[in-house]
Amino acid sequence: MRYILLLLTASVADAVHSVSVVSTNAYTCNAVSGIDIAFSPDKKKITANFPPIKLTVEAPAHGYPGGNSTVGCGGTVEFEDWAGGVRFAISDVTWHTGKLNLTKNNLLHSLRAKVEMAVEHETNTYPLHYPMIKDYSSATLLDVDINPALTNYQGIFEASAKNPRLYWSTCFNGYLANTTKITFTLGGSSSGGGTSEPGWSMDLGLVWESCYAPNETVWGQKVIKGWESCTYRETNATIKRSKALYPMLD
Repeated sequence: MRYILLLLTASVADAVHSVSVVSTNAYTCNAVSGIDIAFSPDKKKITANFPPIKLTVEAPAHGYPGGNSTVGCGGTVEFEDWAGGVRFAISDVTWHTGKLNLTKNNLLHSLRAKVEMAVEHETNTYPLHYPMIKDYSSATLLDVDINPALTNYQGIFEASAKNPRLYWSTCFNGYLANTTKITFTLGGSSSGGGTSEPGWSMDLGLVWESCYAPNETVWGQKVIKGWESCTYRETNATIKRSKALYPMLD
């Protein structure tokens, strides 16, 4: 029987924290100039905040006439110290930005949000052997693209959408042997131009439930058993082939 956890216990609320942040587009958004992705204190939402990015008119290039506008950023966060026996799903997303300028019939026709989760689970930590053997699991928790159909607008902007299909995260068991990474991607586009002040973010509403922790290792839309070991063997085989071509490497 499932139990939705509307309020998490103190151990869960205090446990999760980020280890590192990596940008997927260092030219428009990066950890140095500002990517802030964190759980709210009550763990009811995750906010992905990208302060530097803005809706910008694209210039003509390589036959493209230009004139439309885009905004986008992606960041991957590694979290650790998950509490055991719980998992979460994303229920909804809300996009925010400061002053949005859609004048002269500029049309905001797309807002996108995608959240992907990957877990690497070490399987041979005691005792440790090389190559490091890990099982890899990944899944898409949210993937929405809505059409706000917004035009001739100026002011602070906010739009929301429900997740049409809830997909639960792995069931955390508090393993120190796990590497848990979540990638957050925000995007938007308009036709005929349009601009905004820097600073876009999205709030992701969360629902939690208790679960059977050992199911952690059988979770995901994509699962690769012995993933790290397999990668090592493929790399090792490549090195051997290289030595046949370049004897000086021996």
